[in-house]
Amino acid sequence: MEHSAVIWATAEGKKKLEKKHEDLISRRAEIAEQIKVAREFGDLKENAEYAAAREAQSNLEDEISDIQTKLLSLKIFNYAKVDTSCVNIGTRVNIQEIGGKRVQEWIITGVIENDPSQSYVSNESPLGKAMLGKKVGDNVELHTPAGTTRFKIMKISAGA
Repeated sequence: MEHSAVIWATAEGKKKLEKKHEDLISRRAEIAEQIKVAREFGDLKENAEYAAAREAQSNLEDEISDIQTKLLSLKIFNYAKVDTSCVNIGTRVNIQEIGGKRVQEWIITGVIENDPSQSYVSNESPLGKAMLGKKVGDNVELHTPAGTTRFKIMKISAGA
């Protein structure tokens, strides 16, 4: 991941990420103990427990490193204080498929809090990227492997 890339999150999202980081760090001793116990099983070349413990340690360290990188790149935003003159991180956007009747509502957020099942879409997702900077009345094109879908921005409001 590039260090220059900004990762957007709410203060709550940052707290959750910090808590996850603490939880992962607290698991280091547990995994070190698993490695120590597995070493006692003998020949390390044919020791499945040792190999599994080392892999778990590697995965844990990768995840800790990933979170540390994200925390360094983190910028906080507040849904209540967002600029609603165009689609921004933190805005709630109502879009309607051109030629269709159904209106979808999305809240633009950062990757940490991305949850499409709850209508939160990341600014780095194809839909989020396509909408950023657009104003009410603008058309948005979403290119997917299934084809291109066109939407019209119907309404922009604060995300919370």
